[in-house]
Amino acid sequence: MRVDVAVTRTRAAASMPCASTPHARVPARGGYANRHHQSTTNRAVSTRAAASSAGADDGDYFTLASGARVSKLGIGTMDWGDTERGFNARFREKDLAEAFAYALDHGVNFIDTAEVYGAKSAAYEQTSEHIVGRLNAARDCEAFVGTKVFTVPWTNVIMGGGLRLSSKALVDALRASVARNEGRPMDLWSIHFPFPTWSQQALTDALREGLDLGLCKSVGVSNYDAAQMTEAYELLRKHDIPLVTNQVKYSLLDRTCEKSGLLRAAKDMNVRVVAYSPLGGGELQSSEDAEIKTLCKLLEFIGAMGHGGRTTTQVALNYLMCKGAIPIAGCSSKRRAKEYCGALGWSLDPADVEMLDEKLDYIEKQKKKSPI
Repeated sequence: MRVDVAVTRTRAAASMPCASTPHARVPARGGYANRHHQSTTNRAVSTRAAASSAGADDGDYFTLASGARVSKLGIGTMDWGDTERGFNARFREKDLAEAFAYALDHGVNFIDTAEVYGAKSAAYEQTSEHIVGRLNAARDCEAFVGTKVFTVPWTNVIMGGGLRLSSKALVDALRASVARNEGRPMDLWSIHFPFPTWSQQALTDALREGLDLGLCKSVGVSNYDAAQMTEAYELLRKHDIPLVTNQVKYSLLDRTCEKSGLLRAAKDMNVRVVAYSPLGGGELQSSEDAEIKTLCKLLEFIGAMGHGGRTTTQVALNYLMCKGAIPIAGCSSKRRAKEYCGALGWSLDPADVEMLDEKLDYIEKQKKKSPI
């Protein structure tokens, strides 16, 4: 399938299945003014059309501001292709294929990756983006794939190319991501973090051009605080472009995004919060802290007594979904995929969420009292 800008710039295209042809051609540069005029017209119409459904809660799915329907749970792929994180030792691509297939078969369609994940395996076409691209192509592109671009100027040391000093350099990085994605536009392209050398204007210009060139279908940010998110939102809104997501650290053990007002601000702007490290970086499972152990007992109790034997992990993930976030759980095996998918198909009661919030407030107060 050749990428057609007039089609991909339509917001409805965010959920459009891709062609079965494995190597679609990446759009060439040139003719920007015509593309910009057409895409701006499409954008204004489709943004209004999506507005009525943006943020909607549909069972196990959210409707994003772009109109795309994505699962309330996502699969994280930071370990994929990374030999320092166990790739080709603890797990191989066939294990990832099994996890990917299980997740898609059980309601998860949101797959999160980034250009730098597993970058050292690029020579073997086994970076995270390569693997996700192959697996998704084999499933007729059922997954909604989001990737992120690194903004550190000397990212070329990792990824090749020149120094990243302009919006063009970021768009060129997106072209490379699309190539690793079997030539298909990314469903979601996000700024990985707001590096100090970049202005928000330059970063949002890159996001806008990625859309106008048909290299991605929607845009987001990651690791933005409330003020940075609001600035990016306003800059994109001038061009009728919705800021679809903000991916931040968020878990039962780290509620900074909630306490800082970011979660509330995101809801007000129809920006969906995507939660990375949703299990506290493994601390929920391995911590020796007495209060965290007590918290895990409470999670176990809630899962067992009120929700048919759900595990502590499943309750912890469902808690974030109840807050309106999409937890992205790192997954490298079918076993993990099976447990994570068990967080779908049910929901904590408001009383459960309130009970957990009270326990977390208590833990946070105790930590403030404890000497360092």
